[in-house]
Amino acid sequence: MQRESYTTVTQFCDDALFREWVTTGRDNAGWAQWLEANADRQRMAQEARYLILAIGDDTAAATVAETDQALEETWWRIHEQEHRVRPLAGWWRVAAAVLVFAIGLAWYAARQNSGETGIAIRKPSVPAPTEGAIEVFNDSKVARLVNLEDGSTIILQPNGKLSYPRKFAAEKREVHLSGEAFFEVSKNRKRPFLVYTNDIVTEVVGTSFRIKAADDQPEVEVFVKTGEVHVRQIKPKDRNAAENVVLLPNQSVSYVKSRNLFEKPENKDIPKRAIEYLNFDFADAPVGTIFSTLESAYGVTIDYPHDALRDCYLSTSLSDEPLLSKLKIVCESISSGTQFRMEGNHVIVESTGCN
Repeated sequence: MQRESYTTVTQFCDDALFREWVTTGRDNAGWAQWLEANADRQRMAQEARYLILAIGDDTAAATVAETDQALEETWWRIHEQEHRVRPLAGWWRVAAAVLVFAIGLAWYAARQNSGETGIAIRKPSVPAPTEGAIEVFNDSKVARLVNLEDGSTIILQPNGKLSYPRKFAAEKREVHLSGEAFFEVSKNRKRPFLVYTNDIVTEVVGTSFRIKAADDQPEVEVFVKTGEVHVRQIKPKDRNAAENVVLLPNQSVSYVKSRNLFEKPENKDIPKRAIEYLNFDFADAPVGTIFSTLESAYGVTIDYPHDALRDCYLSTSLSDEPLLSKLKIVCESISSGTQFRMEGNHVIVESTGCN
């Protein structure tokens, strides 16, 4: 196919089928599968996607003001890239930002000069991440653990992207998700927790749930493990569409992007993910068993003094608690002198023994 010869970002941007995939989610040309098999083209495709989303590909022509806004948004997306967890180093970061921005200008100008005026700004329907936000992109093949400053835990699946502030605002906690992630939100009724994905926002005050919101999929799915979750459209386009859905434990809902409405799947399988089905209620269980369960659920390694805790047993319930809260409860239950610290996905427990 023609895309086999693509060596630049502009070639991706000029491909009508690629633009359709980016803007509508309809993958008629099998882009997702092709990029998975051509890992060396993924970075260029991602940069092209940012440009298309910033400049848009709707039917109305762009005004001068909208063009300026598009280019500003393009630069913001490039600036956002600099805050990745694994940023490019030194002058490479600056060079990459300048290069992609220049490509965006050149591509837009070329399309305008060629008479292709069917370009308009796709004004974001969700609040943009705050300046200086942390962005995590999981480019590995395994789930990635993210701990937020409020104590909430997020398990980000491969190819997922998460943006969040270093410190949440006083009145609410907002994050942006693209892809799939499992959330365990620390309880705080005065500061609701909001997850923005495509055209919907999921709001909780403290609970656990999973969101599947891949850009190339026709639906956004929300499944609740514990607590109560509210899912609503950010800007309803159809007054007859459901604007708010309340989900309770073991309930799920799908938001159909093309039809702009919610559907409650009756015969849809609940996602068989380990953490949703692991039992965190322990009765006279060895401490080692509890730590092993946490390692399996969160993909972490826990180092603890085996000899000192060999004969320690606990009875406790850790359900509906984020990882950090689980670890705190376990350590405090062992003894007042037991402490832990986290270094990435590595947990170090220090203890002289149990009470």
